[in-house]
Amino acid sequence: MRKLILPVAVITAAFAMPAYAQDQGAQDTDAQAPMQADETAPLTEMARQMTDPARQQQMALMVRALSEVLLDMPLAPMMEAVAEMAGEDPEAVDPDATLRTMSPEAEQVPEQIERNVPRAMQAMGGMAEGFEAMLPALKEMAKRLEETMPAMRADPSD
Repeated sequence: MRKLILPVAVITAAFAMPAYAQDQGAQDTDAQAPMQADETAPLTEMARQMTDPARQQQMALMVRALSEVLLDMPLAPMMEAVAEMAGEDPEAVDPDATLRTMSPEAEQVPEQIERNVPRAMQAMGGMAEGFEAMLPALKEMAKRLEETMPAMRADPSD
C-alpha cells in the first residue's frame, strides 16, 4: 500500500499545482490567493501561506479530489502498450483496469492524502522559514568562497 501512496500523491500534486497556481482574479481574498513560490514572493509569505490551516485544508481537499479522479483513470491503453513492448499479449489486459481496481488498498489513498497534506505543508512552511533565516549566512558564505577561490574563476585554458 505504501508503494501506491507515494506515486499517487506525486502525480496528484503535479496535476494540482498548475490549477492551484493559476490567477483567480482581483476578487480573491487573501485566503483564496494562489500560493506564490517565485523569487518575487518572500519566503516568509510562502511560509505563512503554507502554515495557514485554512490553506492547508483547501489544498488537502483539492489533492484528495484529484487523487479520486486519478484512481479512476483508465489504465488499459498504457498497460496494453507496456505488454506489447514486453512481448506479452496486449489482449490479456483488463479493458476496465484502473488504479483503484489494481490494488484493493487504493481505496484508502485519498483519505490518507487528505490527512497528510496539511502536515506536509506545515513542514514545508517551517523549512521555508528556516531557509530564509539562513539566507544571509549562505550569501556571506558564497561571497567568502568567491573571494578565497579566485582560481575557480580563472580561464581553464591558462
